[in-house]
Order: sequence, then C-alpha cells, then structure tokens
Amino acid sequence: MSRRLTALLALGALVVTGQAVGTAAAHAGEPLISIVDIPLDAPEAPNLAGQGQLAVTLFSTATVDASRIDPGTVRLGPITSVDARNGAAVAQWVGGGFLSTVTDANSDGRSDLRLFFDKEALRATGHLSAATTALTVSGQLPDGRLVRGSDTVAPAVVLEVKFAETAAVRGTDRALRSERGRDLGPVRAVLDRHRAVELGPLLPEQTLGQLSGLAATAKARSGRATPDLASWYHLTLPAGADVSAALRDLLALPDVAYAYPAPEAAPPPATPDFTSMQGYQRPAPQGVDADYARQDPRARGAGIRIVDLEYDWNPFHEDLQLDWSSDLGGTQFPRNTSFADEHGTAVFGELVAQPNGYGVTGGVPDADMFGISPMQRLSSGQTSYRPAAALSHLAQFLQPGDAVLIEQQTVGPNGGTRYVPAEWVQSVFDATLLLSQLGAVVVATGGNGGENLDAPEFQGRFNRSVRDSGAIMVGAGSSTNRSRLSFSVYGSRLDLQGWGQNITTTGSNGNLQGGTSPANLNIRYTRSFGGTSGAGPIVTGAVVAIQSYLKATGRPVMTATAVSNLLKSTGTPQGGDTAQRIGPLPNLRAALAAVPPSRAVSTSPAG
Repeated sequence: MSRRLTALLALGALVVTGQAVGTAAAHAGEPLISIVDIPLDAPEAPNLAGQGQLAVTLFSTATVDASRIDPGTVRLGPITSVDARNGAAVAQWVGGGFLSTVTDANSDGRSDLRLFFDKEALRATGHLSAATTALTVSGQLPDGRLVRGSDTVAPAVVLEVKFAETAAVRGTDRALRSERGRDLGPVRAVLDRHRAVELGPLLPEQTLGQLSGLAATAKARSGRATPDLASWYHLTLPAGADVSAALRDLLALPDVAYAYPAPEAAPPPATPDFTSMQGYQRPAPQGVDADYARQDPRARGAGIRIVDLEYDWNPFHEDLQLDWSSDLGGTQFPRNTSFADEHGTAVFGELVAQPNGYGVTGGVPDADMFGISPMQRLSSGQTSYRPAAALSHLAQFLQPGDAVLIEQQTVGPNGGTRYVPAEWVQSVFDATLLLSQLGAVVVATGGNGGENLDAPEFQGRFNRSVRDSGAIMVGAGSSTNRSRLSFSVYGSRLDLQGWGQNITTTGSNGNLQGGTSPANLNIRYTRSFGGTSGAGPIVTGAVVAIQSYLKATGRPVMTATAVSNLLKSTGTPQGGDTAQRIGPLPNLRAALAAVPPSRAVSTSPAG
C-alpha cells in the first residue's frame, strides 16, 4: 500500500513559549513541545467488522529510532501536550504486556515498531469509523521527544461467506451462478441491498484447480465427504454498511451456510519473557527426550516434510542452512515482514536446527522444513490475510504422514486479545479438515488468550463430538511442573502440551547471542522463546520423530488421531490444576518403545 512519508519537522526536544509549526498545542501555562514526524504504515482498508486488532508500523529514520519508543506512551489519536494526550492506547496481552513487535518492516536495515490497537475500543471512542480518512499515532522517545506518524485510510466492511455446498456457487460479483441450477436471485437482492462492492472466491483459481483432483483422494482416504473450499467467498461492503443487518440477511438465505467478519492477522502467539536453555529436549519428566530419539537415525525426521504456516522466517541462519526454496507460497502467498522473521526463525530452529557442534539442535534435524505465509496476493496487487487459502494451497505438496504446523491464532468470541485456535474461523477449519483427510498431521497452536474452550460462548465448536478438524491441538505448559501457563487456552479439545517458556532456539530476541543488530541476523539465538508458539514445534517434533521411525522401518505412517493417542498414552501427565486441561507432555522414549518392533529391522536403541 502507499505510505505517506512525512518530513521531519523537528530534530530536537525544542521547548518554546509560543505557537510554532511542528509543535503540539499545550494547555494554558504549559510550554509547547516539539514533534518529530516519521513515516507510518496503516492498513489501506481497515475492516470495520469484527473484534480484531488494527496493526500499524512506525518506521525508523536516519535520526529517529522508532524501536525505542515506549509502547506505554503511544496513543492513536490527536496530541494536545506531552502530559495530556487523547487517544487509544496500545492493546495488551492477557496477563499484561503491550502488543508490539520490533522488526525491520521495510528492509532498510533499521528496526521499526509494529503496534496493535483493539478495534472494538477504537470504534467505541470514535477513532475508527466509516468517516475516518487518516490515522495518527504518537509516542515518546527516551529523550522526551514526541514522535508522530500519519497515514491515509479508506475503511471497509469485509466478510467471509460460505455458500451452501448443495448450490455449488461459482463465479464473481454479478456473474455469480449456481452449477446446480439454484436461483440466486435472493442472494443478489441481499448483496444489492447492502451495496456490495466486491464478491470473489476466497481461494485463487490455481489452488481451486489443484484441489478438484485432491478432493476425491481425501474422500477415499477418510471415508467422509470433503469440504468444498470453492464455496468460500470474500465479500466487501462499503464502510457505512450495517454489519449486523448484513450478516442477519445473509444467514437468512438458504443458500448461505456461514457468514462472519473476515479474520485478520494476529500477532504470533509468543511470550518471550523467560530464561533457560534447551531443557525441553531432555529426558522426561523435564522434556520430551528428543535427545534420546535423535540417537536413532530412523527417528530424526528423514522422509517427512514439515510446513509451518508462518508470517516470515530467516532460512539463512547459520544453524538452519536453508534457502528460499523453503518457501512454498512463492509470489502467490508473499511473506509478511511486519511481524519480523524472528518468530518463524525460532520455530524452525526448534525443529530442524542442525547438529553441527555450535548453536542449538532441532528435535528432528533430518526432516524437510518449509514455510508458507497466510498472506495472499490479490489481483489488485494488495495482500489479504487468508490462512485458509494458504492451507489449501499446501494440499498439492503433502504426502500422508507429513506435518503442518499452524503458527497462527485468531480473535475469539470474547474479542480483544482473548486469542484462540485459528480453526475458530470456519474456513480455516474446513481447510484443516481437508489436509487431515489427505493424511497430513496438522498440529495447531492453541493460542495465548487464556480462554476456556469449553465455555458456553464457544458453542461447542471445540467439542470433537460437534466438529473435529483432525488437528492435534497444543497448549503451553510450565517448564518446571507441566502446569498450564496462565496465557494458554485450555479445555477438553487440547491434546498435548509443550513448554511455553524458557525455550532456547534460533532467532527471536537474540538475548543469548547476537542481540538485535541487523548485522547479527544469522547468528542470533534466544533463551526465552515461548507461548503456544514455542509449544507447537515441540509437539510437532515428537510427531515427526514417530512418523519418520515408522517410515524407515517399512511400516505405514500413523493418522493424526493414532499418533496423538500414542503420545498422550505414553506422555508425562500434566501438572497443577488438571481441570484446566492442556494435556500431557510427549515422552519420545516411551512412545518409541510402545511402537511394535519391526521384525525386518533392528530396533536399537529406539525400538
């Protein structure tokens, strides 16, 4: 999108007593405070529907390091003075901590500041509405200077709609048609009533073409009908549309199965504020005993492909030894640098960091590691957050037994930062189910919203008897006693846990080695990666170790249900309040021992 690169109006913390260009208006008797204007990047078309976060980026310049702005001083809205500024504060994680990340968002070698604001709060205070044409964000540097950035916006209402599969709806906008001969007149009437701007398929034509053949394969493997991903659409309405009325009218149509606000990119579910080393790979009950499994070359991941649904990653880290062929999204699903590559780099390191005598070692270093971004490039050239499209795109690359790790979370029914698993979004659920039916093992991070997924507001959507995507769902546990960490979601749908703190791996904040200097990007290590983001790769590594062992010994790989049941039955039990279920911690030594030995191949040491 276009960025309004504003000029620097002041370079120092100038204090004057009269009106001046580039100063903030003060209350009576207060001196005026100088303001440094720096570039701001805001979403070109903020979605006025839904309860997600609005993400903006303040860019560093040659004279201002935006990464040093205190998020606690940041406000979205007008500035009156340094001590009295109106506006909305940066959103906070459950349990505290501002939703902000430091990243080189524009690849100019300078660290920028990515900030998240709660849209529900912005709407309530009038800072985001159909009439909004620009957003202004201000904050304070350690030297006392005020910093401000502005960008123009054109809000809209964006919904995700699934038409009834029995109608086989295809086409776009006015060319919408039913391949089963259904009369879509009532659908067009509702679209006209709410002044629809654009209606188009959620998945690109290329991906839909690839899925048409794979659907029969998935149905034959699972014995169940496969979801029709071609029935999913994105609907854009004008900014002034009545969201509640539009959703009510759409859901009243017999040819509409689902309609809800389109999901938006949420910060990766990490909480990097703990310390320790690679204890998560030590023997049970401390860790999952990946150290033991790696002694057997058959349990090191060879022959298994792992794909991480991730915003960005650094394949050139010294301990990963990858390149951009690891990106399965290409230009169709471009990486999103707004959240920094360090989250993905940390996840990759937990899984496949090489045993090379330095740095860290991944749980399954012989696995084939890939990533894909959830951001889809549209025909207009803009990008849109479409995780279901990215997951569906992966179907062509996967074989039974391969693993997909969903490192995403989404806003749940309680809004704000009460983040929950991504499959709360029905289109993501459908795409996950398709991958499961094709034989892939999907591991989903639970999310850092601290929610009880069995609570009434979740409408049973995380009850396997109501709907089951087949994914293995992971919670975050304590590195000392395996009790649920306060930020982790919990409930009967949670299968297994991994450490949610104290994870030593590649990338992230560089607090073990390398720091945040761009020059040290490829030698950066952390001792404090965590959250359900850190837990997910630990469980994924255990899954892949089992699958590669089975493959190497000439036996069929397991389904997601079978490998999950194996890891649960042999795992180290959850500690603390087990009523807040996150499941056991895998124990690879016990799990491998429970796999029946192959008569054709020696099983020592892991057989």
